[in-house]
Amino acid sequence: MSQIQPTPAPTETDAADPASEAVVARMRRISVISFLVMILGVGSVLAVIVYRLMTVPGPGTVVSGAIPAEPGRLVSAVSAENRLTVTYQAETGATIVIYDLKTLKESHRIRVGGPQVPRP
Repeated sequence: MSQIQPTPAPTETDAADPASEAVVARMRRISVISFLVMILGVGSVLAVIVYRLMTVPGPGTVVSGAIPAEPGRLVSAVSAENRLTVTYQAETGATIVIYDLKTLKESHRIRVGGPQVPRP
């Protein structure tokens, strides 16, 4: 059997090629820059996720109360933004009542119908 001779360890006198050292230094610099950009990107995505989780608006305030019922039949009740529009049908015509949802106070009342006005 033949014995394998170990290779001697490199010494300081063994100088690498200056061109290959420049390539290795450039590759290290590119790798570090790419790593920092990746960390910055992942950090910014995580920051946006945490920000959105922390600033989720809570449920709106609940207003409880009662509004007075009008004579006649309730036709519809529609809520939009800060208003509640309720439509009643009576024998004399329809009435539309608009309430402010924050205070449950009546803000407008519109009567539709009533006596017909003859037109010439």
